Amino acid sequence: MSGASLEVFKFGLYLFFPLAIMVHYGDPEWYHKHVLPVREQYWPNEETLYHPPRTSADVKSALEEYRQKRIARRTEERTGSSASSATSSASSSKAPSTAAQEEAAAPFRAARARDVQASVPVWAAQASRRLV
Repeated sequence: MSGASLEVFKFGLYLFFPLAIMVHYGDPEWYHKHVLPVREQYWPNEETLYHPPRTSADVKSALEEYRQKRIARRTEERTGSSASSATSSASSSKAPSTAAQEEAAAPFRAARARDVQASVPVWAAQASRRLV
């Protein structure tokens, strides 16, 4: 190809290649055949999505629902805590931990402190020492 023919060929390629791609991938039949099945795997159905309230009446009703849920949760916690406090008061009559139990737990506490010290970066430990 000579210079002028090559330029015409490149112009045609640069112009029509993107158009051909857009025509091919923009075809509704190709889209429904290849894109929609894959899209349904990744995105949830529109009905299952959360739609925030948009009007003031919707906001007020949503706030009222939240209040009712919060009140119900508080009453459950209070009734559950009163039942658990009755059992904890009965178990509080047990004897406090003995010195033998404290001695048995000492190696575990030392290992835990060593693990915590090892997990802290050196620069952070040095910075905290300077602050103290």
